[in-house]
Amino acid sequence: MGIKGIDVSHWQGNINWKKVAGDGIKFAFIKATEGTTLKDNKFVTNVSGANAVGIKTGAYHFARFGSKSEALAEAKFFLSVVKNANLSYPLVLDLEVNQRKVSKSVLTDAAVAFLLEVEKAGYFAMFYSYKDFLENSLDESKLKPFALWAARYNSILGRDADIWQYSSTGKVSGISGNVDMNICYRNGLRAKVSAKTDKAATIKPVSNKKPVKTETVYTVKKGDALSVIAKKYNTTVKALQSLNNIKDPNKIYVGQKLKISSSASTASNKKQYYTIKSGDTLSGISKRFNTSIKTLQNWNGIKNANKIYAGQKIRVK
Repeated sequence: MGIKGIDVSHWQGNINWKKVAGDGIKFAFIKATEGTTLKDNKFVTNVSGANAVGIKTGAYHFARFGSKSEALAEAKFFLSVVKNANLSYPLVLDLEVNQRKVSKSVLTDAAVAFLLEVEKAGYFAMFYSYKDFLENSLDESKLKPFALWAARYNSILGRDADIWQYSSTGKVSGISGNVDMNICYRNGLRAKVSAKTDKAATIKPVSNKKPVKTETVYTVKKGDALSVIAKKYNTTVKALQSLNNIKDPNKIYVGQKLKISSSASTASNKKQYYTIKSGDTLSGISKRFNTSIKTLQNWNGIKNANKIYAGQKIRVK
């Protein structure tokens, strides 16, 4: 069913976060900045209030850029504002206007530059846009490495996304007036990661066995990018660079062996299965479990990725 959440800014005024939590809200994306000068005056108050009642918090930036240089300037401003915030959900680039009226390619490259700057700072970067804007005003293929939060005010989203903003006229206890409503379909979203925490990451064993040293090695394939590999293994470009002594993230080659992590538990080899529900797609399941469609097909003998059915039990890990 997904996790219920909202996104807010100063437009929601003073929020009673205790009542919001009581209404079943589990996460909130909170506006931090816009352009290179505007800081939302409710950002600090909203983060503090939501955190106090156990609501997971992420931050978003409303973009005005039209070039890579402008995007980097906005990213640095965004990072300067959120750096002291206690966040538990990703940092989001909200891009829904082409203010400079630049080409699809230029605007997309600027967005990627922004997102990579966020990752470079050690954060989990996410991209937000309206479904129509994403599909018609941007080169979506360049944005696939990043987690996606898509807006469409309809009974169905009609595409894959990690989070769906399904309404702008929601009603939630503790908030006067309308509020954006969201459903999160992806487990494991978080705010900040680093090379240090990725290297030391362990999965808690199901048994009493102690974690053992292990090493995941990935062989670079044609068409791979470091950002794509980072998303696949739920880590960051910066972490992969640090672990593999890569100076330029744009320079990797086919056949190159990359270390993914330096430790894991014996439970990490345990197979995991998932029962398909109505409305599921293989691409959606692959995102949820941080794997690939091809891997799911190989594990489960699925020839046609578009032919799965409710009740089917498949291996996902």
